[in-house]
Amino acid sequence: MIRIENVTRTFRRAGGGTVHALVDVSVEISEGEFVCIVGPSGHGKTTLLQLVAGLLPPTSGKIVVDGVPVTGPGPDRGVVFQRDSVFPWMRVIDNVEYGLRCRGVPKERRRAISRSYLEAVGLDGLERSWPRELSGGMLKRVAVATVFATGAKVLLLDEPFGPLDYVTRHQLHDVLLNLWQATETERARTILFVTHDVDEALTLSDRILVVKQGRLVDDMRSTLPRPRTTDSLVVPEALRHKHVLLSHLGLEAPGPSGAVATGAGA
Repeated sequence: MIRIENVTRTFRRAGGGTVHALVDVSVEISEGEFVCIVGPSGHGKTTLLQLVAGLLPPTSGKIVVDGVPVTGPGPDRGVVFQRDSVFPWMRVIDNVEYGLRCRGVPKERRRAISRSYLEAVGLDGLERSWPRELSGGMLKRVAVATVFATGAKVLLLDEPFGPLDYVTRHQLHDVLLNLWQATETERARTILFVTHDVDEALTLSDRILVVKQGRLVDDMRSTLPRPRTTDSLVVPEALRHKHVLLSHLGLEAPGPSGAVATGAGA
């Protein structure tokens, strides 16, 4: 579904010089996979997502989605940004059906699709509300409903739940996973999800890509069974995964037996 081949992305510093945001990154992601990207802040996670979205061109290398080279944004890829991507001047239902309207979907059809996704994210009855009337968690539900409603085959989410409280984030994890798994009868959606939270990555993903100093330093396949709960993150296998990930990040990590090891000694 997604093939990233020897991708490098550089930026010019304002005061001169070059920043290598990504360096020779290669990875393939299969159709229907849920892949999280973790790494320290400023090390290339969001840049990689923007390249797949077509919002930035690679300096070298190429990205191919479903057999088609990425040369810019396209309707096959939907994006949820870290900051709210809900139009404040549109009612909730109009936000969710915006992408469908841009594609020329007839009004009755796009309204039915939008209502079904609002119901799926727990916002039925709030279709005519204005964004200013909703909480932060509700706005994220609108954003998730909107990106699924577009029918995009690839969904790209950049730390979408980062500003939310613990309980709301976990509720939205369930919403997102339920929508992703509910597409079994359709063509499976492929999800790339950027997060700085190792527990969030372990809760959501099939695979975890670790990006550090612009390089892909690990590609970990999760062996944790679904569905996952908070208890799933304290089993020995989850602790082994967490130990490796936190070690990559240079943090103290719980070892497989529950002992604490420093990243430097791992």
